[in-house]
This record gives sequence, C-alpha cells and structure tokens, in this order.
Amino acid sequence: MTRVDYTIIAIYLVSLLIFGVFLAKRASQSSEHYFLGDRKLPWWALGASGMSSNLDIAGTMTLVTMLYWFGLHGFFIEMRGGVVLPIAIFMAFMGKWHRRSQVMTTAEWMQLRFGKDWQGKLARMSAAVTYLVITIGMVVFFLGAAGKFLSVFLPFTILQCQLLMLAIAFLYTVLSGIYGVVWTDVVQSVLIGGAALYVAIVGFSEVTPELLEQWPGATFNRVLPSLFQEELKINTSHGILDYRFFGLCLLVWASKGILEGLGGSGGSAYMAQRFYSAKNESDCLKIGMLWTILFAFRWPMVLGFAVLAISLGVGTKDPEVILPEVLLSEFFPSGVRGIIIAAMLAAAMSTFDSTINAGASYVVKDLYQPLKQSCTEKELVWVGYIASFFIVVTGLFITLNFDSIVGIWVAIVTNLFPAFLVPFALRWFWERFNGAGFTMGILTGFTASLLTFIFVSDEYLHEIHTVLIVASCSLLGSVLGTFMTPQTEEKIRKEFYNTTKPQGLWNKDWKQSDREEHRNNLQTMVVSLMWQISTFLIPMTIMLKMVAETLCLSILWCTASTYLWYQLKANDAKKVEQDP
Repeated sequence: MTRVDYTIIAIYLVSLLIFGVFLAKRASQSSEHYFLGDRKLPWWALGASGMSSNLDIAGTMTLVTMLYWFGLHGFFIEMRGGVVLPIAIFMAFMGKWHRRSQVMTTAEWMQLRFGKDWQGKLARMSAAVTYLVITIGMVVFFLGAAGKFLSVFLPFTILQCQLLMLAIAFLYTVLSGIYGVVWTDVVQSVLIGGAALYVAIVGFSEVTPELLEQWPGATFNRVLPSLFQEELKINTSHGILDYRFFGLCLLVWASKGILEGLGGSGGSAYMAQRFYSAKNESDCLKIGMLWTILFAFRWPMVLGFAVLAISLGVGTKDPEVILPEVLLSEFFPSGVRGIIIAAMLAAAMSTFDSTINAGASYVVKDLYQPLKQSCTEKELVWVGYIASFFIVVTGLFITLNFDSIVGIWVAIVTNLFPAFLVPFALRWFWERFNGAGFTMGILTGFTASLLTFIFVSDEYLHEIHTVLIVASCSLLGSVLGTFMTPQTEEKIRKEFYNTTKPQGLWNKDWKQSDREEHRNNLQTMVVSLMWQISTFLIPMTIMLKMVAETLCLSILWCTASTYLWYQLKANDAKKVEQDP
C-alpha cells in the first residue's frame, strides 16, 4: 500500500460522509421520505442501487472461495443465496404486486392481508421481528468479512477495521435515509463496475491450459452441472463441504431461491423496499432487468480473483483471504490498488447501508408506531436513528464470536432463511392462510432452526437436510396454526386480492378477469430465470474461453431478452392507457 492508495480510500470515505450531510435535510422531512424517498426515485437509480446492495465484500470473498475450490460448480453452489434468484421473480410479477399494495414495509403489508384485529397485529409484529433477525444476521456477515479484508491493508486490527466501517456507514445512512442509500449506491455502482471490468480483463489474460491444470476446481468448469461427483467433497480449515450428491443439492438450493422470490422477501429486508419505492408498477420490470444486468459484473470479477489467486499460488492455506492477498500482488499497481479497494469498500457500504435502513424501517413502522399512535414524523425519524444504532451494535457483538466467513453464510442460508420462507410464500398464494398461521409458521421455523444449530453437529446433518427439516417444521406450523384459528374476514381477503391481484388458491370468481395476467406471470417467471442465469454465466464462459458454451448461452439469452423486451413494451403501453 502506498500513499496514493491511502489517499484514494480516504477521499472516498470522506465523500460518503459529505454526501450524507448534504441529503440529511431532505430525508428528515418524514418517514415516507426517510425510508422510501417519497416514492419518487427513478427506476434506473433503484436498479443500480439494488445491484450495489447485493454486492459486498463478504459475498465476494465467499464466491471467490467457492470458485477456487469448485470452478463453475461454485456458481451453482451459490444458487443457495449468492446468485440471488429472487430478482427474477420480482421482475416477473412480485415487484408489481409489492408496488400495488401501497405500503411502506412488508410487515405493514400484513394488516392489508390479514386485517387489523389480533391476527393482523400478530402477523405484522412477527414479520417485523423476522426482518430484524435477518438484518442483524446479515450485519454479522458483512462485518466479519470487512474486518478480515481491511485489516490486511490498514494498520489496524480486525476489530478496529470493523468499528471504522461501521461508524462511517452508520453515520451517512442515519443522516440521509433512503436518499443517501440509493444515490450513493448509484455512484458506487459505477466504481464497482469499473473495478469488476479491470479484474475480469486481467484475469482473462492469465487463463492458459497450464493454469487450468493447477486449478483445484478446474475439473468442474462445466456449464452443465454434475448430478453426482465423489470429488465434490473437501475438508477445509473451517469444516467439511460435502456436495457429492450435487443434483439433489442443486434442486434444494434452486427451490429455496425461488421460494424466497415467491415469498416476496428475497432473503433480505431491502429487496422489497426497492419495489415499494418505485414510481409505478411498470417500472418494476425495468428495475429488475437493470439490477440483473449490473449484477452480472460480479461474476467475471470473482472469477478473475480466483484465476489470479491460482496464477500467484495463493489461497492454499485459507482461501477466504484470497481477495486481499491478490490485491497486494503486482497485478494491481499503486493507484489502481487504491481504486479497487475503494470499490470493495463501496460494495460493502452499499449493502450495509441498505440493510440498516430497511431493518430500521421495520422497527419504526411495525414495532414502535403501533404501540404509540400519536407519533410526529420527526419522532419517527429519531426512532429510526436509534433502531439503526441498536442493529449495528448487536451485529458487532455477535460478530466477535465468529471466525469463518463461509461458515457464517452457510448458517444464514441453511438455518435462518428456511425458518420463514414457507409462511412468507403462503401469504400470497393461499386464501385460507391467516395471521395466526403465519405467526405459528415463523415460530416453529425459528425453533427448529435454533435447535438444529445448537444441538446437531454438521458431521451428522448435511446443509440440505437442515434446509428441508427447518422448512418442513415451518410448513407444519403454518398449516396447523391456520386451521386451528378463524379465517380472515372475506371483506379483507377480497380487498387484498383486488388491490394486488395475486394468483394461486384464491376465489375462482375473483380471479376470472385476471387469468390472462396470471398465465403471463408464470411464463415471464420461467423466462426471467433462464435470462438471469444465462446473463451471469456468459461473461464467465467468455473468461474461461469456452466458445461452444458461450454460443449456446448467448442464443438462450437473446431469445429470453426478446420476450422480456416485448413485456416491457406491453407494460409501458398499459401504463399510458391507464394514466394518459
């Protein structure tokens, strides 16, 4: 690290704080401004912000590790969360359903769905607590990686680096609300994109037959994944990764990702927030498509880091430190290194700020405001500040008890996420489902998750077994809770349906006029998933000089893109017809 590198990093961090102060006045006008930008943010800004929010140091380090060990199969392993399959579902229809609801948070949405009696209030509180738990879990993940990453470059300990990043992200997020989150994310997406291109190009130049022979995961550089492979089990310093029955693993991971999308959660507190903030429902497809295209920059970047690590011969002892070790190599000269590290910080900050802002919104709107009816807007903004502080301090405290970044991620996606995915999905697609069923599903899911995490060793329970057990307990609790309590009033159910027009097990008479839209939703979902996966894989096959695979994926991508283009045109025409 040189003085030039440190100067670039310092300029970036100071600029963030100045930006937060500049936007503070606008954000503090009301809670609607603070959390949703008064629903007047442009679709391209929300799409760019979504990309930045999904790209972070922790996830990048995890993906580099997986690609180092398993080649392109590492991409398929990250179907469990890193590929972010829910984006495709939000593109297809979930985004517009959220926008139609006209609420501020998913927990607030619960009263639209289940009413304002005890069941609706219970469901709203359960959803808010769920998102608060998710938010703290993700903060633990982000801080764990940020400390490990920054301590390599800065003359501070891991804890000191975590405190530094936490303080800066906390200050500008608290000051500027969603305005600061989105507009800093837009700027940071440019910085991240430039860094990704540089790493991809340098990595591409290093790909040779000799390098592929040295690659621990070169055997698995195939676009069509193996259904069974004995070598897909390795012992690492942080535990055993057993993916020998790869076909079954992939089926569970992909199903989990799709279920996240169908539940409208996206496995995060901030994904739905981008679509609540959209100006109109026709912008939701645009947000999702731009989000996907920009997010595609991540994959050649992480593959580039893995290739450079193999070329340098680093990462054999601890692949989790590949990223910082590669950045200190001759591939990144002075100045360039500072820009790349600033981009990695941008990735961390953009995810961190989105998580804090969205998590605080649930505390304000769904835990505090219902308990105190006469709240001023200024008071709600101040409660948002306090909630943000609580989230980051709790996350920091828990972070001190973890060491492995991959271990944290696996625990989140296999123990935490399955605990709530089933009830979150049932609320959209099953009319009989009620607030008590939702709450019971959440409670049984989290109970099963906690028990398996504490009492069952990884030696006896594979991660896909954990997913299936926790999700099954959550499903059982949801069904029992639903049939043991009264159904939601028909007036409330009908009003919800007429507002959002979801599909599934709803009254046939209500759905009669929406059947064409429902069929189109399913078609668009399938096409969106194929388009998203091919969008991510194409730059990776180009980097690995896989000509035939690139050609086949490009044909699939062009076909899916044509379909989505016509969908965009149809949506825009419908918007003009409804609002000339």
